[in-house]
Amino acid sequence: MSEPSDQPSYRLRRPGGEVDPSRIFNTPGVVLAVVLMTVAVFVLMIVLPEQTASNLGFAAAVLPRRILAGAVANGGVLEMVSPLIAHMFFHVGIAHLLMNMAFLLAFGTPVARRMGADNALKSSAAFASASLFLTLYLLSGVVGALTYVVLHVNDYALLIGASGGVSGLLGALVRFAFNRSTLFGPEAATLSPLLSPIVLTWSGVFIGTNIVFGAFGGAVTGDGNIAWEAHLGGYFFGLFAFPFFDRVARAFR
Repeated sequence: MSEPSDQPSYRLRRPGGEVDPSRIFNTPGVVLAVVLMTVAVFVLMIVLPEQTASNLGFAAAVLPRRILAGAVANGGVLEMVSPLIAHMFFHVGIAHLLMNMAFLLAFGTPVARRMGADNALKSSAAFASASLFLTLYLLSGVVGALTYVVLHVNDYALLIGASGGVSGLLGALVRFAFNRSTLFGPEAATLSPLLSPIVLTWSGVFIGTNIVFGAFGGAVTGDGNIAWEAHLGGYFFGLFAFPFFDRVARAFR
């Protein structure tokens, strides 16, 4: 995948041309929409009858043996593949939900803003960019889930949570976030090559952290095992694919 040779200028400006520091705290609507939808699903699971919520959660979860059984065993292709996306909107507890949503806001905001996804309802270009951001997020979650499936072909353990998609946004962020004075600085941010020291360093830290939490995190949180495989799959998808998404997002402008 070729890297874009020309980099756009991503500046936060007031009508008078100065940088507007207040926009640091303004999250693009597409990011807020994903957060609100995920929280709404969590609330729904609380208010639904216990058996109904259990059945719904089981249907939405990624279960390696169920997916690998094929379309016929699952009652159709849609039933087989829909958990690859649906599982991203379900969480096992409030700590699991809050952690993923906090990281989604932290990583998703600068990525969505770079892609031009602000004010998605005010222009067709911004709407297209917001749709592209959502595609990046969802595909990161799908790749994370498939990574988990491939490494757990004989397991019946359920996978739920947004962390695969969130990890993909982190991978995207690592490609550009450190090429300016601050994360929200006004200067243009070029993309870092895959083998650049900053990308290699952050990737190493991410891999090491996930190995540690994969081994001990469940005992600390009490929420079950941490699917570090899904984290890594999502992260590397975002890391490798973001230059393509970035280039397409610029074409919308």
